[in-house]
Amino acid sequence: MVVSGWLLVSCAPTINYLTTSVPEEGGIKFTQFTSDDEVALGPTIRRNPASGVLEWYAAPLIAVSPDGSRLTFLAKKDNKDNIFIKNTAGGRSTIQRTFRNQVNDMTFSPDGSKIAFTDSRQDQLGNFVDSDIYMINTTEGAAVQQITTTPLVELGPCFAPDGKSIYFTKSDGGRFYVWNVNLESSLLTQYSEGFTPSLSKDGKTLVITRNNKSSTRGEIWSIDLVAGTETLILNSEKMGFSSPQLSPDGKLIVCVGSTEKTTNTPENLNIYTIRPDGTGLTQLTFHPGHDVSPVWAPDGKSIYFISQRGNPTGKFNVWRLDFNQ
Repeated sequence: MVVSGWLLVSCAPTINYLTTSVPEEGGIKFTQFTSDDEVALGPTIRRNPASGVLEWYAAPLIAVSPDGSRLTFLAKKDNKDNIFIKNTAGGRSTIQRTFRNQVNDMTFSPDGSKIAFTDSRQDQLGNFVDSDIYMINTTEGAAVQQITTTPLVELGPCFAPDGKSIYFTKSDGGRFYVWNVNLESSLLTQYSEGFTPSLSKDGKTLVITRNNKSSTRGEIWSIDLVAGTETLILNSEKMGFSSPQLSPDGKLIVCVGSTEKTTNTPENLNIYTIRPDGTGLTQLTFHPGHDVSPVWAPDGKSIYFISQRGNPTGKFNVWRLDFNQ
């Protein structure tokens, strides 16, 4: 699952990844959460060879437990990508929670007792050829429950607030659709075209990414699950957006957006916020490296994300920024 942005194949200035912040980020406190010996995996970011448009994997690569005490991220060990858990209070201790071949994304259940994730196979170009959703207990036990079993690609799980079902993305012939699976009955329901679903606390509003059919650039949409109406929140002729996450109070959406090249910085991915009514678009990060996969802390006072900042070679790590609305 990739979302298209805007990034031309042009000469770019040398990127100082070692910089942790830039002047445009003045007043924001950034804290590195993972260290260089536990480097978090970043998304696949590639350029479409036909259009020159930047495409990136948009499903969540990190997740914060509902009580805010744990954070999960992906890391490579023994040449396999798996989920690791770390306490948000700090310290260097990490626990490997899955032992699969290719875990792609994850999410916590509303009570924090379970983690839903996807495991897949990819071809030599990095395209998913098969992917299913699984579930495991957060803290103990080795049993893994398989949630979906179709031959199609299924990614980006997101629990409903009552924990009884999971929303997810299904790829069908190159197009993406949001589905729901009931965990008790296994009943599958299709909702809308799009991907990376995120739900409001009351379960009535779904925010998704949808690629514009003409430009292929990602747009942010909301779906009223009660009325069945769909509303375009954010789009641009020159930028692509993805990975929307509603804030705990429902007043803001954090997302990823592609940023145009300037004389001093290359085209890249940054973190933005916007109100659900489509007003108040605000760019939070300006680092020349990529900033992706933002998730809210449960109290809404900080945002965790994956960034290339602070690493001399541009490897990704989990960072946290203080957020004051």
